[in-house]
Amino acid sequence: MIAASIAKRYAKALAEVAAVSDELDGVRQDLRALADVFREHRDLRQFVSNPTVSRRDATAVVTDVAAAMRVRPLTVTFLQVLVETGRLAGLEAILRAFELLADERLGRVKAVVTSAAPLPADAQEGLRRRLSDLTGKDVYLELRQDPALLGGVVTQMGSRVYDGSLKMQLARLRDEMVRA
Repeated sequence: MIAASIAKRYAKALAEVAAVSDELDGVRQDLRALADVFREHRDLRQFVSNPTVSRRDATAVVTDVAAAMRVRPLTVTFLQVLVETGRLAGLEAILRAFELLADERLGRVKAVVTSAAPLPADAQEGLRRRLSDLTGKDVYLELRQDPALLGGVVTQMGSRVYDGSLKMQLARLRDEMVRA
């Protein structure tokens, strides 16, 4: 793991280069896919972060993985830099920082929407439009499920949370009944 400030520096440098070459979205997709691969494949993650493995060998493996995934040359170069500097373990933190910077540059905001059950496409679109109207920015949804909510949705945009879940409504009702 690397410190958040270091992750931000790497993400900022990558965002600047990706913006110049108009590849912000593509690089974001590449980083997400690569972070998923490293998260899911423990052996790969351990191999490339093993101090007894030469940087050249680790770089070759990461380059081969990226080539198999058809990752953009800019992303491959960035990964090689991370391996050479021993910062590949911070890929998740760099990805989070990069997504924030890319969204800021593109005038977008991510809304993490958690629901008890899958949301139909028309409900997703309606929610996305309402949130866009509320923020004045283009909103994209990251959908999650949590059956513990019982119903409704919880939406988080940055540090702001809109809780319209049945679980929260029942908790409020319980509190009112206790106070009465």
